[in-house]
Amino acid sequence: MRALLTATLIASSLATAVQAADFRLYPGFRDRNALVEMTTDKGLIIEVVLRCSRDKQGRVKAGIMTYSKVERLYCSSKNRCFRNSDDAADNTCS
Repeated sequence: MRALLTATLIASSLATAVQAADFRLYPGFRDRNALVEMTTDKGLIIEVVLRCSRDKQGRVKAGIMTYSKVERLYCSSKNRCFRNSDDAADNTCS
């Protein structure tokens, strides 16, 4: 799952070079158990919506983290930034 997060971020940033800003990918649409629900490329920042967990009724607990293309940092929703995407995802979902 973590490899999917990294691959999605790379694919999103490569697609931006070719297409306009505000490019979106929905890897969670194909895989119900994917960690990444959606990525939105907003120019210098990539916004990543995560599926953190599911409750007994099947509702998803979501989290949002960002990736800065300039600083090359992944930032959790708790305003902590990391060099590693796994650390930011863990901090967002904890």
